[in-house]
Amino acid sequence: MFLAAAAPAADSPPQFKNYAPKYRPFDKGEHAVYNASWLGVPVASATIDMRPIVTDGKKTYHATVKADSWRGLDWIFKMRDVIESTFDAETLHPLRFSFIQRENKKANDTIATVDPATHKWTVQRKENKKRKDFEFESPYTLDTVAAVYLARSLEFKPGDSFQLEVFGGKSRYLVTLDVVGKERVSVKGKQYEAFKIVPKVADLNKSGYAKRVRQATAWITADEQRLPVKMSAQVFIGSVNIELAEESGG
Repeated sequence: MFLAAAAPAADSPPQFKNYAPKYRPFDKGEHAVYNASWLGVPVASATIDMRPIVTDGKKTYHATVKADSWRGLDWIFKMRDVIESTFDAETLHPLRFSFIQRENKKANDTIATVDPATHKWTVQRKENKKRKDFEFESPYTLDTVAAVYLARSLEFKPGDSFQLEVFGGKSRYLVTLDVVGKERVSVKGKQYEAFKIVPKVADLNKSGYAKRVRQATAWITADEQRLPVKMSAQVFIGSVNIELAEESGG
């Protein structure tokens, strides 16, 4: 959700690398709910549930994100999206990713599996009734969910910048995370000391949608929990704010 809206990245060669995770505050699992508002009006919510599991005899993490528009706005924009990601507990690299997208008349289904030995992605995608399967290889690609967990796991400070290759279900993107500072933010009456991060997005292939996104800012707590607590993104009129509504471990 925190990578869904961001400013376009500047034109520069990608400097991808496999970042080494340091923090794993989510190791025993977690539950979080985020609410989105536009001009102060509630418009959507997202529920995230993550837990450790065993896949092929190896510890992995499985996260499910359910994003729904508010029922009272369904006549304008109806969204019922479900994203699932299974990723390696050591490297946080994806093993399986699915995105069931239901937005108004749009019905897209994406299921991707990753061979960790060859870094080959096999993608089965259906856009409404049309099949558009494809494959690609990359040792750096993360899905949208794994990318957020990797970003949370990193050691960083103001002035740092990270470049991630992120697959959104159809296209791949260069996501640059600039850590611009540290400040206190208030969310639901609670104060947090947080890193201020400016994400930027650029297309890595012709089918991308980076030009649709606008300037955004995210705040992640400056402690070992590294919890995303707030995001603000500019839209055509005004801005959309996403804030943490509830959170618990396990």
